[in-house]
Amino acid sequence: MSEYELEVGDASPAAVAKHVGAPLDFQPELQPGTTIGKYRILFCIGAGGMAEVYLAVARGPGGFNKLLVLKLLRSDLEGQENLVKMFFQEAQLAARLSHPNIVQTFEVADVENRHVLVMEYLKGESLGNIRRRSYRLHKQLPPLPIQLTIIANVLAGLHHAHELEDYDGTPLGLVHRDVSPGNVFVTDDGDVKLLDFGIARSTTSDKTR
Repeated sequence: MSEYELEVGDASPAAVAKHVGAPLDFQPELQPGTTIGKYRILFCIGAGGMAEVYLAVARGPGGFNKLLVLKLLRSDLEGQENLVKMFFQEAQLAARLSHPNIVQTFEVADVENRHVLVMEYLKGESLGNIRRRSYRLHKQLPPLPIQLTIIANVLAGLHHAHELEDYDGTPLGLVHRDVSPGNVFVTDDGDVKLLDFGIARSTTSDKTR
């Protein structure tokens, strides 16, 4: 067994293929095995307009290893002050959201001149992938009671975000602007997590976060 396989374990590309989605149609900036700070890149999960998302392992003393997800601002955008500011706004917002139904953000860091958002690794798959599989199998997956539970959990996460207050007690009134099956994640343990609060709007300031 290779070092790569030992590090990834049950988070190997084959194991996570079901929730990563279709094969990547672009060339990621960072290749498997690349080290950035204390993080070793395992593989790219996907990308958006501003950033690429990677599964990585954080290494520490005494053989410490922890799987994490890194969201890196694209290198060609690092010099654009307005986009860097937007990235930091997203990070600050994500760090304030602490709820069982919202993906957890651990930190934002400047690592080797790259802006990095460090998030928890979730083992499971998106609701979008679950729905696509149900269409292929001509079955209702998941069953209706579970679908209703997923909806209730998503609403709980959205409510938490909408009720969030600034440090001075001012309501932020955050509204997630892309509540779609691709941004709802169901873990293998049955937890439901809302993803990607990078596209959220504050109703108080009317500014994109």
